[in-house]
Amino acid sequence: MTQMRSSTKKSTTVALIGSMALIMSAISSTTLVEGAAKIPHKADISHPKGTSPWPKYGEKPEANTPEIKAWSKLVDWSKVPKLPVRKTKSPGDPPDCPKNDPPKSDCWWTCSGCFAPDDVYECPGKKVWGLTFDDGPEPGVTENLLDLLDEKNVTATFFVTGMKSTKAPWLLQETIDRGHHLASHTWSHSGLTTLTNEEIVGELKWTEKYIFDHTGYKVKYFRPPYGDIDNRVRAIARELGFKTVIWSSDWDTQDWQLPEKTITSKQIVGIFKDGLSELPRLKKGVITLEHDGDAQMVTMARTLLTMGVKSGMKPMNIAKCIGDPIGYNAVPAPKVAAVKPAAPAPAPAKEETIAKNSAPSPKEEESQESGVEESVETASKKTSSANASRLVNSGISAACWSVAAVAVSFLL
Repeated sequence: MTQMRSSTKKSTTVALIGSMALIMSAISSTTLVEGAAKIPHKADISHPKGTSPWPKYGEKPEANTPEIKAWSKLVDWSKVPKLPVRKTKSPGDPPDCPKNDPPKSDCWWTCSGCFAPDDVYECPGKKVWGLTFDDGPEPGVTENLLDLLDEKNVTATFFVTGMKSTKAPWLLQETIDRGHHLASHTWSHSGLTTLTNEEIVGELKWTEKYIFDHTGYKVKYFRPPYGDIDNRVRAIARELGFKTVIWSSDWDTQDWQLPEKTITSKQIVGIFKDGLSELPRLKKGVITLEHDGDAQMVTMARTLLTMGVKSGMKPMNIAKCIGDPIGYNAVPAPKVAAVKPAAPAPAPAKEETIAKNSAPSPKEEESQESGVEESVETASKKTSSANASRLVNSGISAACWSVAAVAVSFLL
């Protein structure tokens, strides 16, 4: 009999622990964005040589491929000005400006500072601060920047390159989960005016595809590397569904020079102070340019964020800064929880009561028929909900294992 009791206890214990393991497994596999592609872990992202489905790392995408030919058909080329491909000393670098000013009709930002009417380069609201970071994701750096923004309860727009994303795809999802806004910074970070039409298509569409395949979000905004854009590049981007974002004049923090030691932190603070001194006379808000490629940049971001907020600036992501409620061209459909059937009600006395009870209420009908639309407040300002999800999951996890431990000690 004692042997039997012992065996039963052990069986029950094993079953209980097994159940806890299943619950834990379900919790840990829960994703915050329903409908997004599975995010590969670090061990899953390497491909045997020559088998990666993406453009080669460190190179601009090849132009003569089936993908780019198909994407090029999305462009109405009659709407694209026939401007020259600009010259550059080194492939990938920004172009060399001509001795004479370029025609105003080119609206070539690099060499004339020209903004097109539909360029985004400022926020409509006074003292509103469009907070942006370029050139990521960078493992070991981007996470620290996300921690800083969590601490300050601030969201930003991250202009990521497709090429760097292939080395850290999990950071794309992490950025969204922490409440921030993703946008494109092209695939290889090449000066776009130095590329052919087909190469520009590849830079934009490969990046869009990579972000979409790994998060379920189809980006809407893009920033040209170096701000290098003219009306030819704008037209191609516009035809492909992208909106151009640059930054406000005099609000480039120059933090990208920190790793190269061509600027000091003190000089950057001075540049930012000069900008802050102009705030009272500005009728609109500004968009700043910062980067997340190096630890020094995160330290500088903390300093500038503190200075800006102290001066009355209101930092936020680009979509929110310009009043775009979605912030993307497509978002994954949110998960709709299954409705549990209600417990059966006691049999009514009259047939008409049965009909009355079985008919759905107007609220139920509205709930069943309404569609779901995710806004940037869900996709962009969700730091607290993302963290809450993590806290809930960790709380449930701890509770489950506590129950298991108590049960095991009781049974044994």
